[in-house]
Amino acid sequence: MRSPRTEPTPIKVAAAVVIEMAYAVFTRTWLREHFQGVELELLVSAVRLATAAAYWLMFRDLILSRRPRPGSLRHPLVLAGAAAALAIPFLFRGWSPGAGAGTALVFALTSVIVGVREELLYRAVLFNLLEPRIGLAGTLALSTVLFVVYHYGALPVAPLVIAEVAVMSLVLGLIYARSGSLLAVIALHSVYDGAWFFGPYLDPPLAGGWRLAFLLGALALVLLWQRRIGRTEPVRFDPVRT
Repeated sequence: MRSPRTEPTPIKVAAAVVIEMAYAVFTRTWLREHFQGVELELLVSAVRLATAAAYWLMFRDLILSRRPRPGSLRHPLVLAGAAAALAIPFLFRGWSPGAGAGTALVFALTSVIVGVREELLYRAVLFNLLEPRIGLAGTLALSTVLFVVYHYGALPVAPLVIAEVAVMSLVLGLIYARSGSLLAVIALHSVYDGAWFFGPYLDPPLAGGWRLAFLLGALALVLLWQRRIGRTEPVRFDPVRT
């Protein structure tokens, strides 16, 4: 039998906010001024791992409190939604870090660390902390706003980029909320990010205007899945130990 979870203290939550702000400033200002290319990416990845380990140690009970329902991930709607999202890096022009396929491979592999870190905090911690208090809709909205703000300085500030980050946050959030599978959203996030470094896979790639259509299509499919699953399988958390 699983033991009751322990609610995180306000001090732990405040510490996580400080860590996240320090991470953003350090990796996007000082490190970028002193390093570049693969060296920069490896150093940033080391900091990513350190902060992910800190979040795990601080919020382990909270992260493990959502009971997984992996069987829900076999539903055709969520599989189609994930496929639509994963098709995007293969159909549109990607981002090349330069210096050949070896460098692209390094960036693709470090995308796994990105997926672990961001899903651990922005899905597992935020959702399990907020959803019992403000509901799924409020949690999706707040976590998406925070996820978009978090990417400021890491990605170009452009309408399509902002829309992409927001829609992917909603897709990942819905999948995590209803399946309870942290591994599933880490895998989807990591593959999605990593595939961009090897594009474009089409010659010529599709026009960028179609990118939003694929994103919204993926979100629509996952929303339909969430509604069907939500009616039959309510979200379950482990009891709280006070």
